[in-house]
Amino acid sequence: MKRLQLNYTASRGFTLIEVIATLIVAGILSAFFIHFMGTALNNSWKSVELVAGEAEAQGKLDEIIAYYTSKINNNPDTALAAVFSQFSGDATMQYIEFDSAGNESPAASGTSNNLKVTVASPGNNLTTLLTKSRKDAGDPKVNY
Repeated sequence: MKRLQLNYTASRGFTLIEVIATLIVAGILSAFFIHFMGTALNNSWKSVELVAGEAEAQGKLDEIIAYYTSKINNNPDTALAAVFSQFSGDATMQYIEFDSAGNESPAASGTSNNLKVTVASPGNNLTTLLTKSRKDAGDPKVNY
């Protein structure tokens, strides 16, 4: 009589322990990833706010410079005072002088040929120096 012989071959799949271990590791990694992405998305508005604020400040600074250019080309003697009175609410303005070492110091309004203009923005403040570069009508026009 012939005996029936069964041949069992090893299966080539994953064991239950390997599958469970993989799911646990994937769960832990996904928890870290979700936490990280949630934090990154919550703070992403700050970058947009900084760029928008800086663009607005740059626009205001360009407006001040364009106004100054038109005033200095028309009347160099009153250009700095005109800018100071027109935009003093939109920017921080201060008349300054420089010593021989290049250090700046405050000066009385109307006595200095230099006006330091600072426009505040959320990221960085933008600063420019306006100076009385034309002494009389015969000097070359300032281009902007």
